[in-house]
Amino acid sequence: MSDNEALPPGLPRLINDRYEIESLIGRGGMADVYLATDEVLSRKVAVKVLRPDTASNPMVVNRFRREARAVAGLSHPNIVSVYDTGELPATDFHRDRLPFMVMEYVTGHTLKQVIASGDIDAAFAVHVTRGVCDALDHSHHKNVVHRDIKPANVMVTDAGHVKLMDFGIARAVDTSATMTQTAAVVGTAQYFSPEQARGEQVDFRSDIYSVGCLFYELMTQEPPFTGDSPVSVAYQHVGEIPSTLSDVKDGVDPIFDPIVSKVLSKERDDRFQTAGAFAAALEDALNGIEFHDEQSAPSTYTLPIYGTHSETETSFIAQSAPHTSQHPVFAEEEAHGSERRNKSNRGLIILLTIIALLAVGIASFLVIRSIQTEAEKRAPVAVPKVLEMTEDDARAALRDATFQVRVEHEFSDDVEQDKATRTEPEEGAMASKDSTVTLFISDGSEQRTIPKDLANQSETAARDALREAGLEVGEVSRKNSATIPTDWVIGTTPELGSKVKAGSEVDLILSTGMVTVPVVTEMSRKEAEEKLGAEDIGLEAQFDEVVTADYAEGTLFKQSPAARDDVPQGSLVKISVAKAPEPEPEPTEESSPPESESPDSEESDDSTDESSPSGEDSPPSSGNGPPDRPGPPRENG
Repeated sequence: MSDNEALPPGLPRLINDRYEIESLIGRGGMADVYLATDEVLSRKVAVKVLRPDTASNPMVVNRFRREARAVAGLSHPNIVSVYDTGELPATDFHRDRLPFMVMEYVTGHTLKQVIASGDIDAAFAVHVTRGVCDALDHSHHKNVVHRDIKPANVMVTDAGHVKLMDFGIARAVDTSATMTQTAAVVGTAQYFSPEQARGEQVDFRSDIYSVGCLFYELMTQEPPFTGDSPVSVAYQHVGEIPSTLSDVKDGVDPIFDPIVSKVLSKERDDRFQTAGAFAAALEDALNGIEFHDEQSAPSTYTLPIYGTHSETETSFIAQSAPHTSQHPVFAEEEAHGSERRNKSNRGLIILLTIIALLAVGIASFLVIRSIQTEAEKRAPVAVPKVLEMTEDDARAALRDATFQVRVEHEFSDDVEQDKATRTEPEEGAMASKDSTVTLFISDGSEQRTIPKDLANQSETAARDALREAGLEVGEVSRKNSATIPTDWVIGTTPELGSKVKAGSEVDLILSTGMVTVPVVTEMSRKEAEEKLGAEDIGLEAQFDEVVTADYAEGTLFKQSPAARDDVPQGSLVKISVAKAPEPEPEPTEESSPPESESPDSEESDDSTDESSPSGEDSPPSSGNGPPDRPGPPRENG
């Protein structure tokens, strides 16, 4: 399959760590066939996998395995080879193990497609029949009877080679014992033999009859018998003679008519005794050599088992064969001997008559008993009650009643999960033996409860819990949470604990592991601390005092991270708290000299200046005094 094309549910892309599935190339009644690559031998193979809907039927599984075993023992260029077999394990998508087989990959067309495409000449028909007969000679030599020869089971490759396939209902013939049990009717109605139609045991000559039907269709584009139903076709196989090839289709050489007449004989002893003999007769006819059946006719003479001669016949015999003995003693002895022989013959005749009557009576009894047994076998039986049984117990009860079982599941509000709810046909109904009864198993109530304990679980655990509850995971969204770890479940939509329909989708809400910072400015310290430390926020607070004249002292005027920012759980939020600036110290007042100064004061000033040249102990002087008080005037020059 292409990389973007999904495989069927439960089918791995790589089977047995060796066969990589590429594409679906065929679909049969019980299995799908995929093109695959054998990674070990680097070759294309065909992988035939039993479908999950048929894997629960033991008859189908046994037929599939029987095909693998039958073909595995055959090795012939005209038979599709089987390389490997195995079983796929059970999964959530299929409860049963799925058998598979790896076969030779053949490119071409089935004989059914070839026949449908148009006219086929005699040479091609004989060539195909020869290929099928060679394959059957090999399988018959291995004591394997195919039992389902038909155009759909014969492949003609692109190179013109003939390949026989599908030994799904093949049987190994036990030649060491007498088969007395009536076999089931198997095969395809238009191609099976009269003994298959009667349900009798088949042998190699049954396959040869089916090949004759196949050759008939190759030459005329229609099978020897057709009807509205398989039953009507089966009756024709048993009791009607097919029209000759030359009568059905103009242009067919009548030289083939006696060959087809022989191979389609109702009695298997009258047919060709090997597939190779049939193919050889066809090839001779293709070369202009007429077929003559050398089977000798049975003798018409029969020895009487019992009976008496009349007196007329006795006198006639006496006259035509008189005694010739001359001595009367000999004549008398012969007369007495003849009388004793007549008495002895009468006793033997009476004994044989009694034996014959007994034989007829026993045969009649056996025939009547056989008819009664067959009627009993075909008589319908009642479907047993299986309500609220486990699946295994219900299967056993139905099989004990001679039914085949197919299991299906359904929801039920009245029957607990994994118990039987009903059957189809229903309980007490009359059905034929060996017919299939559908057993319904409860999947529980259709209403499912979303588990309440999903909260604070990982996403993987939540998915598993929903699947076990019979629900599907829908969309996944995320939401901030102060307590739930990252990617763990906060809640669901619909809500936890609510009732929903089985198989519904439930959306998961997971934690981001982040928290949205709330607004705490203009709160008091206590309020801010309580707000940040609340259970649904869970953040730490750190207060930093900042000197500012813009806010009243104690005001929370700034936070970092900012409000409405998302931060990891348990993060630290720094909050700036306003602090008033300290007041500046007021200057000390000094005495000022009088307005009129004496020369002594000037000198004193000068001397002061001189005594403090560095100016460290006196305030700096300038044209103006200090800003908060006037300084003394200074003279210029």
